Amino acid sequence: MAADRRARAGDRAEDPLVLLVTSSGGHLSHLLELAPFWQARRRAWVSFEVPDAVSRLDGEDVIWAYHPTTRNVINLVRNLYLAWRELRRRRPALIVSTGAGVAVPFFWLGRRFGARTVFLEVYDRIDSATMTGRLVRRTSDAMLVQWPEQAGLYPNAEVMGTIWPDSPPTEPGVLDEARDPARRPLVLVTVGTDHHPYDRLVSWAAQWADEHEGDAQVVIQHGTSPDPGGAARRAPAMDSAELLGWMRRADAVVCAAGPGTLMDALHAGVRPIVVPRRPELGEHVDGHQVAFAGVIGERGVALRADSAAELRRHLDGLFGDPDAMRIDPLPSGSAPGVARVTQRLEQLL
Repeated sequence: MAADRRARAGDRAEDPLVLLVTSSGGHLSHLLELAPFWQARRRAWVSFEVPDAVSRLDGEDVIWAYHPTTRNVINLVRNLYLAWRELRRRRPALIVSTGAGVAVPFFWLGRRFGARTVFLEVYDRIDSATMTGRLVRRTSDAMLVQWPEQAGLYPNAEVMGTIWPDSPPTEPGVLDEARDPARRPLVLVTVGTDHHPYDRLVSWAAQWADEHEGDAQVVIQHGTSPDPGGAARRAPAMDSAELLGWMRRADAVVCAAGPGTLMDALHAGVRPIVVPRRPELGEHVDGHQVAFAGVIGERGVALRADSAAELRRHLDGLFGDPDAMRIDPLPSGSAPGVARVTQRLEQLL
């Protein structure tokens, strides 16, 4: 396999190089959704060496950056040196990023090495600009946004449309005959890859699992929160293949209001329950998940829970209808915004 990759790379050595710069989790999911643009091109990635990114980028040419980057000056300096070294060596024609902080040094130095730079603002920041967007705005050849509400966040922003749904997913027309209506519901709870603990959601899920030990199966990926113990199956982290495997089997997926897990669930055929992280509880650096959960909840893209009682009500509904949250799996790259972003990137390249 490695020999095949080297042969292909040699065949395309004269093609312009696209450098895809992203942190893990939802930021990486954004760029993976843009596969219609990059999959046939000579490319390299910059990301973090964590289970999520390692699994999703298996077989790709990856530069592993230093993390975490949030308010971390030491890692900013390390990534500045990394960007200088790799940009000088690889000479990419185009740098594309959705953030987060790892994008900053590559954009700051990109033009010095002859690259064009494109920043795509993330799907889940509707009412405020990201810190990364503000820091790279002046060194970007194009600032692309997905929602009309984001148009005023940056001078000369170009509205592309969303690369993921902005309306309710389709309910399944015919249920899988193999799904036994008398089965015990399977619930997957995942807090994602954010380094902030999410004790609130983990404790709610563990309590529900204990209360329904004989009635339901619960799997909890609890991240940096302590292992809650109890009846649920538990793990601090899962690679992408394992997590997506559980999603495809699950009757319900419960997650924070991050775009990556949200879209993984929709691709797997489940309308997820989102419980937004709250900054005042130390669960995130800001409140954008609360605003995002409001929008996708109102539009019917996901269900929303802000309390243990609301989460319990959603999950208890599975006992009356185990397929209540099943939908037709969402095809990757199907949203109109993907085609528009692809066209714009090709123009710049």
